[in-house]
Amino acid sequence: MLAEVFSIIAPVFLIAALGFVWARMEQPFDTMLVTVLLTNVTSPCLIFSRVASLTEPVSTFATIAGLAALSIVIFAITGYAAARMLKLPLTASVGPIMFPNNGNMGLALCLFAFGDVGIGLGIGFFIVAATSQFTLAPWIASGRFSLRQMLKSPVIYASAASLLFLGGGIPLPDWLYNTTKLLGDISIPMMLITLGVSLARLKVVSLRNSMIVSLLRLGIGFTTGAGLIWAFSLTGAVAGVVIIMCSMPPAVFNYLFAARYGDHAEEVAGTVILSTAISFATMPLLMTYALRL
Repeated sequence: MLAEVFSIIAPVFLIAALGFVWARMEQPFDTMLVTVLLTNVTSPCLIFSRVASLTEPVSTFATIAGLAALSIVIFAITGYAAARMLKLPLTASVGPIMFPNNGNMGLALCLFAFGDVGIGLGIGFFIVAATSQFTLAPWIASGRFSLRQMLKSPVIYASAASLLFLGGGIPLPDWLYNTTKLLGDISIPMMLITLGVSLARLKVVSLRNSMIVSLLRLGIGFTTGAGLIWAFSLTGAVAGVVIIMCSMPPAVFNYLFAARYGDHAEEVAGTVILSTAISFATMPLLMTYALRL
């Protein structure tokens, strides 16, 4: 079991470490360009190629998407309540608790732990999480909801197209599958490298608040995942994907949105750094638990 867990964790840690060292060596890395490519091209292709060719029953995919939506609602309610009780800035606390790092870390762990089934189910979770993040996170950070901004997200259209193929039982043409898979396969290593670069460039400013929010994110995430597994009697890869995705540290995009709208960006950056460091330290325990479900 130890060797299996190490084989899952090591690629995630080493690829992220590559990005961290690259940034520390002050080598060029255009984070904005990579982020735009990931958001608008490679991630939508990853979603489309994996979901449209999924061999799991549509009901299983719908179940994982429903669990993702339910988890985000729980994160929002508990995150808001905890922030108010502890008198933390809402814009610096609720977003990081609501939106875990399902892309950079979560999908990679699902892939290495459960193979093609894991990445397929993980993408079902990721679609809901990413759609929620790109629609609700700017609203939380800025205080303004924009339907236009939501409709500009390629993730929505890639998800809809993939579900059309999956739900309708339409065979995916080889040329379309090969093209989108080739582009999509870039996503996971680039996400991990970008995570490492981002961690190297961010700084911890408010240690107390960042540590509190970090512990809330990881604690609420794991508890919610374990609760959903118990409540819905989940087993196998579905249970493993749920606990992995729920237990991830905050997504780097929480910082990008906070920086864009100029509200407590430094605190959010500190939360991303501290929670990711804690997550790497506790990942062997998490993955051991996930593989035994």
